[in-house]
Amino acid sequence: MVVVTSETVEAHFDQEALHGRRLFPDRNTVSGLGTWRKYERAADLMADPSVHDVIDIGCNRGSVEVLFKARHADRAGRVRVAGVDVSREAIGQAQALGFDWCTFDAYDGRTLPFPDASFDLAILVEVIEHVIDKESLLREIRRVLRPSGLLFLTTPNPESLALRTESVMWRVLRWLARRPMPAKDRFITSRELTAALDAAGLERVGTQAFGWPHAFIKIWNWGIVPPLPPSWLYRYQEFCLRRFERPGVPEWMARRLYWSLVTLLRRR
Repeated sequence: MVVVTSETVEAHFDQEALHGRRLFPDRNTVSGLGTWRKYERAADLMADPSVHDVIDIGCNRGSVEVLFKARHADRAGRVRVAGVDVSREAIGQAQALGFDWCTFDAYDGRTLPFPDASFDLAILVEVIEHVIDKESLLREIRRVLRPSGLLFLTTPNPESLALRTESVMWRVLRWLARRPMPAKDRFITSRELTAALDAAGLERVGTQAFGWPHAFIKIWNWGIVPPLPPSWLYRYQEFCLRRFERPGVPEWMARRLYWSLVTLLRRR
């Protein structure tokens, strides 16, 4: 059994940064498109004229900041961004970007090193599943947000049939290869996340809560269900997006179909 601790999470992302984790996923692949769209959404929220100060929690090597500058060059420099991450190796690489409108700092994963009410927007993209004390982190985020400040949060959905199936496949493959599973994930269900957000004093913006539809099972970008080569699986994925990434998907279906939980929240 894999035991996940703050130390194992930090060590995993230090090693990932050292061994050349891509700054961006390839948006033209089945594996990369979902992550790209989450980064893209975060960058677009940063560009809103009402946003002046942003905290990017789990910023890693600064991927969102690079995309923000590429997509919204007119806003880069007008928005102040504070990126924090537990990986000192990743932070060093983010600092090397040389963005004078950003600060990147390692932190202890518990207390955000900023005063109350410092930010208009907090970004938490695929991070909370690596956090041991999720409730404390969400309370810290509420503390550093200004009144009516926003939180953009995404996290894998452990109730997704595709995620559950692929996780079992990878565990089997790693067992056969005698390689342990990475000690980095403590997933949180939709119901658990909703309860934690409510307890922290964060509420959804309107009814906006959506996910990343994933109606297939793959390995190395090859479809298993349905059996498709990478290029055709990518087209099938785009079809799934058009069909299922829209309001009105029943909750029971969303819990099984959405690979990631994605939501926009406001400080009460």
